[in-house]
This record gives sequence, C-alpha cells and structure tokens, in this order.
Amino acid sequence: MRNLLLLLLFFCSSCFVVAQESSGVFRYGKLKNGLTYYIRHTEVQSGYADYYLVQNVGSLLEDDNQNGLAHVLEHMAFHSTQSFPDGVPAFLQRHGVETFNAVTKYDETIYHIDHVPTASRVLVDSCVLVLRDWSGFLKLKSEDMDQERKVIREERRVRMNVSKRVKKMAEPYLYNGSKYAIHDIIGTVDVVQNFTPEQLRSYYNDFYRPDQQAVMIIGDIDVEQVETTVKRLFDPIPKRKNPKPRLVYKIENNDRPLYAKLIDKEISNNSIQLVKRIPWVSVNSLEDMLREMLLRDFYNSVMRGLITEYVEAGESYLLSAGAWISNLVRNYDSFNMVLTSLPGKEKEALQQMLDKIEYVHRFGFTDEVLQPLIEKYRQGVRANMGQEGSMPNSVFLQIYQDNFLLGRPLCTVDEKLDVTLSVLDTLSAKNFQDWISDWYGGSDNWVFLMQGNDSTYLFPNAQEIEKMIQDSRSADMEQLAAREEVIEENAELIDFEIKPGRIVKEKTIKMLDAEEWVLDNGARIFYKYTDGDKGMFNMLAGSPGGRSVIKAEDLPSADALSALFLQGGLYKYDMNALGFLLKDHTVDMNLSLDERSESISVVGASVDLEIAFQLFYLAMERPRFDSVLFNRFVAVNRMNQANSNATINDTISEMLSSIRRVESPRLWKKDTDYYSAMNFDRMIQIYKERFQDASDFTFYLVGDIEREKARELVAKYVGAIPSAYRKETPVEHHYDREGNITEDIEVNMPDRKYLVSIEFVNNLKTTPMEEVCMRILKMYFQYRFQEEIRGERGAAYSVQVLGEVSSKPRYQQELFIRFATSLDEGPRMRELVHEQIQEFLKQGMTNEDVEDFVLSIEKEKKSVDEMAYNTIAFWTENLQFYNKTGKRMDSPIYFDAVIDKIKARNVLGFARRFFNTAQCVDLVIKSKY
Repeated sequence: MRNLLLLLLFFCSSCFVVAQESSGVFRYGKLKNGLTYYIRHTEVQSGYADYYLVQNVGSLLEDDNQNGLAHVLEHMAFHSTQSFPDGVPAFLQRHGVETFNAVTKYDETIYHIDHVPTASRVLVDSCVLVLRDWSGFLKLKSEDMDQERKVIREERRVRMNVSKRVKKMAEPYLYNGSKYAIHDIIGTVDVVQNFTPEQLRSYYNDFYRPDQQAVMIIGDIDVEQVETTVKRLFDPIPKRKNPKPRLVYKIENNDRPLYAKLIDKEISNNSIQLVKRIPWVSVNSLEDMLREMLLRDFYNSVMRGLITEYVEAGESYLLSAGAWISNLVRNYDSFNMVLTSLPGKEKEALQQMLDKIEYVHRFGFTDEVLQPLIEKYRQGVRANMGQEGSMPNSVFLQIYQDNFLLGRPLCTVDEKLDVTLSVLDTLSAKNFQDWISDWYGGSDNWVFLMQGNDSTYLFPNAQEIEKMIQDSRSADMEQLAAREEVIEENAELIDFEIKPGRIVKEKTIKMLDAEEWVLDNGARIFYKYTDGDKGMFNMLAGSPGGRSVIKAEDLPSADALSALFLQGGLYKYDMNALGFLLKDHTVDMNLSLDERSESISVVGASVDLEIAFQLFYLAMERPRFDSVLFNRFVAVNRMNQANSNATINDTISEMLSSIRRVESPRLWKKDTDYYSAMNFDRMIQIYKERFQDASDFTFYLVGDIEREKARELVAKYVGAIPSAYRKETPVEHHYDREGNITEDIEVNMPDRKYLVSIEFVNNLKTTPMEEVCMRILKMYFQYRFQEEIRGERGAAYSVQVLGEVSSKPRYQQELFIRFATSLDEGPRMRELVHEQIQEFLKQGMTNEDVEDFVLSIEKEKKSVDEMAYNTIAFWTENLQFYNKTGKRMDSPIYFDAVIDKIKARNVLGFARRFFNTAQCVDLVIKSKY
C-alpha cells in the first residue's frame, strides 16, 4: 500500500501528459485565441466526469490597489453569468450536482465541477458552457460585489486563527519581502471592503483571457463530442490584443539568515523552525525532471524514518521533530526542519537535531540503505506499467495542470515509467551526496523562526543557530556511525516453538460469500476473500468492554497504554530492532482502546501475511513494555503541563465540558494529577486484562489471501493464543447532561467573533425510511441556512449542517448547525436558525424538493458504492454488521426498498417526531469585545 501511494503521489507530482494530441481517449490542443484544452476519457468512475477551468493567474498579478481582488473574482463566478443569470450553483443543483468550488492561489486560480453524470449530452455540454462563462462572461453586478464583501469579511474572520496569524507573521521572512509576502490571496481589509466595481473589472479584463486559461475535462465522456463542444463554445472568443504581460515574480536570495520570533498568546508550545529556500533547478529533459523528483522523494522517506526513530528512542531533548523538502511556491522548494523540545532545552535539542540531520546526510544515504528502497520502488513501477486505465481522475488532472502551468515535458504514462526505471538504475549514494551538497551547503536563503507565546523567552539567537549549523557540519561522526546497532540478517521474529490450535467449527455465510471459523481456544474468525485491494489484506481483532470496564482511577494508565503500545518493541526486540527486521516488509499494526471495545488491527501486503500473524501473536503474548520510556513519557508530559499556558481553545474546551458533561471521576482533566496517576505496573495489567484472551475476540480477516493459507495461519498463530474465557459486556456510563441547554460563553477572542453551535439529539427507534429522511433533512437545512445566512445576508462564510443516524450500539440521531459570524450579526442569525426550523415544522417541503434531494442521495450512494464495493474496508464493515444483525449492511431493505417511496409527508412526519422530543444544546462562544 505504501508503495502504491508513493507511486500515485509521484504521478501527481510529475508533469506528463499523453503525447498523442488526438486519440480515442485523449484530446489536447490550443485554439487560435490561445486557450488550451485537455480532454480525457476514463472509466474509473463510470458514468461521471469532472470539469476544470485552470487559469495561470492568481493574487501575484494584482496591482497594489487590487490586493485581494483575484479572490473576490473567484467568489463572483458563482453569481450571475451570461448563460446562467440565476448563478451557476442554482443550475448545477437543479441537476443533482452538489460538488463545485474554486480556489485562488498565488500563481493560479482553479474552478471545478466534480462528479457530473454523463448520461445526458445536454448536461455534459451545459457544464462546458459553465466553464466558458467562468472564463470571461461574468456579469459582475455591483450588488453581488457588495454581497461578497460581507462574505469575505466573514471568511477572514473564520480563517484568521492562530496558525494563519503565525503564517502571516512568517511570510515576510519566508518570501524575503517579495510580492508573495504582500499579496496573500485573501487581501487587505481596506481593499476588499472599499474596491470599486471598475477596479475589479480591470483585473478581470486584464487577466481572464484565453491565452492564460486551460479547459480540462476528465471522465466517462466521448472525447470527440466534447472536443467539438469546447471548440464551438470557446473558439469565438477573440484573442486579446496587446495583453497585459503575465509577469513571473522572484524571491531575492538572502546572503545571511533571516531571523524572527513569531509570538502569539494562542501558541500552546514553543517550537523552532529552520527553513532553507531552494530555487528550482533547470530541467531540460524528462530524465532530469524525474531524477530530481526521485531524489527528493527518497530523501524524505529516509529522513522521516530515521528522525522518527531518533525521537522515539527517547535519548534526546526532542519531543517531536521532522525534516523534509517540500514545494514552497512556484519555482521554489524549501528544506524544512521543525522541533519541539523539553521546556528550557531548545538550544540543546536544536543542536541534537542538526547533528542528527548531518549524520543522516553523511551515513543515512548509503547504497546498503538505498538499494532495497529503490528495488521496492522499481517493483511498484513495473506493476503500474500498462495500468493507465485504472488511475483516478485526480492523477490526470495534476498531470495536465503541471503541463499547462509549469510547462513540463509531454509523454505517455508508460514512457514516463520506462524513464523512471532507467533513472532508478542510475541512483547511487554518490548521487544523493552530491545532490544534498548542492542545496544544503552555504549560509544563503536560511530563515530561522522561533514560535511561542512569550516574547521574552530565551530562544537561541541567529548567531547561535548559525554556529550550531557550522558545528554540526564540522563534527566528527565516524565513531557515532560505528556504534550503530546491527541486527543479524537471519534473525527471526519468533525463534521459539508455539503450539498451534485447530478449527473446530466452520460455517458458510452465503449472503456474503464468506466463512466463519471457530478455533479450539474459542476465538471466532470471519474470513472473506477479495481482490478489490490487489495484493493487500487486513485483520481486525475486536473485543467488547473497552475503557468502560476499567476503574476510574486506572483510566490514565489505560491512556498511557494507548500512547506507548509498540514503542518498547515486541518480545526481545526494541523498536529500532523491530523496525530493522520489518524494513523489507509492508505491515502496520495498531491498537485501539475505545470506550466500549478494544481492538488490534494489522494491515499489509499479502506476501507478508505470515509476518503479520507473527506480529499479532507477539503483541498478544510477548508485548514489550519499557519502564524507562514510560517514566520519560510521564515526566515529559507532567513537565509540559506544568509549563504550559492555557490558550483560548483550552479555556473554551474546559467551559464547554463543564456545560455539557456531568461531574464524574471518569472524566479526567489532562493536568499534572492525570499524568501522576499513570502507573507502569497497572498499565501492563490492563493490557493483560483487555487483550490477552483469544476467546473474547472476534477476528475479521479480509483481503487478497487464499482460503487455505488463511486457515493455516489462523490455526497456527491465533489458535496458539491462550484463552481466559471471559464474557464481558460494556458498562453504560452517562456523561452528558440531560435536558435542553442554552449558554453564551464569553472569551478573549480577537476579531469580534460569534461562534454558533446548535445541536439536536434524540434516541428514537427509527426505521430505514426514517434514516433516509434524516439525510434529506440535513441536506434541506444545509441548503436553507447556506442560502439564508450566507447568500441573502452575507453574515457567514459557510454554514455547516451535519446529520448522523446510528442504530448500534443504541439508536441515536443528531443534527448539528454550526457557523461563525460577527458579534453584530450573531444574535439574529442564531434566532434565524430556530425560526427556520419552526417554519419547516409547520409547512414542510414539496414533493418536488424531496425528489431533488432523493436524486442527489441516490447519486452520492452510487458513487460511494462504486468506489467502496469489493474493497477491504467494505467487506470488513459488512462482516461486522452481519455479526451484529445477521444481515448485509447493503441489503435493499436499508435503502433501495425505501428511497423511492419517500414523500414530503414522510419527511415532515419524521422531522416533527425528531425535533419535538429532541434535546437541544444551543451554545454560543463569543468575543468579549
């Protein structure tokens, strides 16, 4: 799985398109007015297509008095256009298309319509017409501009959180005072609130033009017909005479490091970030481009693994750390190093981190380390040869965007894979050493960012950091390299005899084409073969009980178990040794200790199935808990808690908990007392109580694994686990307050915020039809509140409506309405939510409305089913559902048999039943001023 994901990311970050400009599946061309088009037939999502208008212009092209207008234009595209006077959203929603949006960036603006049915030629052509209108036929009415001023004001209010504030403080340094630091997409308050229609139209007329635009249509389409439509609609657009130049902006080099303290009272922990800006190298061939990408990808993979291993070893002052290369902006990458440390130990931790990076640079990229990684990658590339037809639309989208926006080379997928194999054959340790020295050496383009909540805190200064970097570069690390622990190549996970069990009972589950086996130790196994995730498998072992059966005073120790599982390793192998043994295998194991259950899951490649079973056996029978790691975990967290300053979010969380929750000794506050209550011996005992009993677990073994192999390994390893024959059921603990709750919470938030959260909760015994009615209610109120609060009044950037229905472990229905607005608008918008609900309970909706929502639900379900069916996740969930109910979760009784019978009266009847007896929790968090 990891290799497949790496390859998909590699495809997406690469820039290749099919070279043939005309074929049965792909059309590429440029009209005489300069517009570029890419049209691709795919069948991954049969019956659907995605539509994109990509513009090679963004906020950097704004004049000083236009700062923010590129983003305003993006908003205006969803108002009136030449062909859609009521707006594009109204047209799309009438046809059951719910997913459409746009994004403005520094150098580009991208509009998209996703998952459009292609059965109707009229709808296909109409979506091309939408792209055409977006390209240069917006009405740009003054009243719509005034509406969007309000919406963008609220968008700014929502997005200006602590991370955004810190980012804004960092940008002048990251971008060295260039235009990237000034034109930050959302713009200035003054420009957005006071621009004239003429200023907006000026930017629009200057840059929304064919030579800076590309149409991309990808999906289950007739490429010839769609190409004809594109030409018919876009060809008449005239080529712009004397166009304004599309400038490319540079970031000037800084010879000496730039240093800044980024201070905000909402930053919870001190951290240090070092960034080194790396200008893109000139690539003249596909081979050069792929070599650069592969070097970066392998660098990040090796660095991530070794830094994680170093931090988790607990032998440094580091609490968390990372080092990687990523894209900064167009034409620039950056090397990034981030760390948090024990309080007061930032200098020591930074030196340790720099030394470790230097060590990895010198000794981490050896041929012994690289060649196994390269070979594994090579196998993945070969497996993808000839698989172009199975790649998702997003892969082609990124391909075409990179070609249009960045001018990457053209080639077919298989040609690109062939070149990739050739480049892989040439990669060596020396390649990496030379490549690293090209960008890591020198003192230019460094940026040192200290982040915290206290401006007087003694972070290391710029001169100290420069010296640390130089010291790490000149350090003698030969002795350190010689001390690296090496595990014998022939070491085995299990080097002792185990007594296998037997399958004593088996049952065929015809409705799922699956089997149930019972072992002589009482363990139950549900087995299902599927090749939906080719070459992969998952084993989930679950047991009832969870935290609910653990005493209140032991819950901190249970939480320590969840945090530290596997960090001490397994059996006689610590985490480093275990990682070495597993380095050539694709297996991942996780433990979960939830409120009502506990589980262990193992996922991996089918070829590593026995390794996975061995890991599971050792986890159950030979766990390895390290008292040194435990004591460090407790001490570090106690120290952090004692030295931390409560943020606004901490205050809000604590106040919400006191309002929503009853007092209970089971609800621990994460303070020093909580960490002091953690006990190493009790943690181990909890593990034994919760996990060391095969008879109490039900196993779900699903994937591309043959039946006989599965039976053999289940009997050998799961059958060898002893049983205590406990029969447990979860204990019901009631934490939430009963009755309606209405509260206003005032906190010292900036920007005069008014955050609304209205929640309705009920425990009705519902039918499948009523569960669908809840989905319709959710969609109705999402549309209603979005139109009323954002569309009509501009009082919020967005309104989020969530609807949840569950029947296991108990019946529960929830409807949430959440949005952020201003202190001035907030009280009225809060009232409006309740008024709209009461109005609906009187009048309901029309049958025509229900039909529209049903159409959308059916479309969404079809899409989800097509993507999920036959996958490991689908069958694992289905087996769990069968184990609880004796039915398939996708049985027609839950959807197909009821969806077309739903009328407006059914929705209204359920709504009245739900709202009239639901608990209402109406909470507002607002600024004090």
